[in-house]
Amino acid sequence: MNFKAILRSRVAAWLTSEARLNGKRRRAEFVRRLARRPHEILYFHRADDPYCQLMVQVLPEIAYRFDVKITPLVVEKLPANMYPDPARFEGYSIIDAARLAKLYGLGFPAAASVPDRLSVGMANRYLASIQDDPKFFSIAQEVGAALWREDLLTVRKLCVVADIDEQMLSNNERRLRELGQYSSASLYYEGEFYVGVDRIDHLERRLNRLGLGDGECHFDLTRIWRHRLETLDKSVAGRTVEFFFSVRSPYSHLSLQQVGEFAELSGVKLKLKPVMPMLMRGMKVPPTKGRYILADAAREARLEDIPFGKIVDPLGLAVKRAMAIGFSLPDDESMLRFFSAFTRGVWAEGIDGTTDEGLLKIIANAGLPANTLGHALPEEVWFEKAEKNMNEMLVYGSWGVPTFRVANETLWGQDRLWAIAEILKNE
Repeated sequence: MNFKAILRSRVAAWLTSEARLNGKRRRAEFVRRLARRPHEILYFHRADDPYCQLMVQVLPEIAYRFDVKITPLVVEKLPANMYPDPARFEGYSIIDAARLAKLYGLGFPAAASVPDRLSVGMANRYLASIQDDPKFFSIAQEVGAALWREDLLTVRKLCVVADIDEQMLSNNERRLRELGQYSSASLYYEGEFYVGVDRIDHLERRLNRLGLGDGECHFDLTRIWRHRLETLDKSVAGRTVEFFFSVRSPYSHLSLQQVGEFAELSGVKLKLKPVMPMLMRGMKVPPTKGRYILADAAREARLEDIPFGKIVDPLGLAVKRAMAIGFSLPDDESMLRFFSAFTRGVWAEGIDGTTDEGLLKIIANAGLPANTLGHALPEEVWFEKAEKNMNEMLVYGSWGVPTFRVANETLWGQDRLWAIAEILKNE
């Protein structure tokens, strides 16, 4: 590995380290005290974001349990380049929000669909006009409930003509961008973002360490999959779970380090479906999105005790060599061992996946014979297989990795193992 790659790996390890994060938090707290600012959380709301409908139901509890002020800011237009497949993302988000609502005991219609655009515009403007109202969250919940159940008459009745300057929405959107985020349903507290109800547990832990809360963590429910597997009926053994992933995705790395345990505990069969990374498919990941993904993956890894941070970006040749080897392996078990070792190598151990030396080390770590390297497939062979996997994933309604497919349901994200367990249990 050349000096530049070594340097980048060490820099990445520092940037994603807990030591740096804790130092950043201490500085943020020092600056806050110096400026005599209160503990304040900014919440970015959008009426047609299904995850926002969940957030307005839980944030009053956060405000009650923690000595913090929560300031809502309504946004409407989000950067289009942050969502490579907006139609699939929008459709999936509604299904996923209904799933999360059930998990957290919240209200969201199971049969919701994309809301009426005219009503959405009315709702956003009305909510922007009352974003300083102490009753914002209860009002936003009521408006959102009507919007998602397609009760347009109630939406129009609730959302009186809002006399606001359109600049208010623009200012809120600009503030979101300047703080380094691109998504609604996001919370910002002193230098860090927490997007969606399934990241509130990170915020709870941070506030508790500052002595601002009750010492409890109520939103850690997405990490209960191990417990759920203990109650699964033995009949699920042998069922198939398809797993779409990319070795260049940090979230796929986290999934690869956990799905083996999931399969072992549940008895399901994993069908691995490697795909090419977004950047190697002609799609773009803007720097703002890349930075958030890296920071979020790092804190998720720490919580799950998964090695992460000593990165040698596999984009390009390393991805191609990994695919050539992985697709040459005879079964899914061997593929899982190899790809788990590969992502651990490039995302946590500083191994250069472009070199024979690096790949031989990864192969050895996977417990595979050294001659595995010599059996790598030619690009025209493995690329066709990767394209087939990608097309299947798109048909299933997902645009990105990691994606799981089980019992005709599609799940996106490394933090949805609990939902797979639930689907297996209920089918």
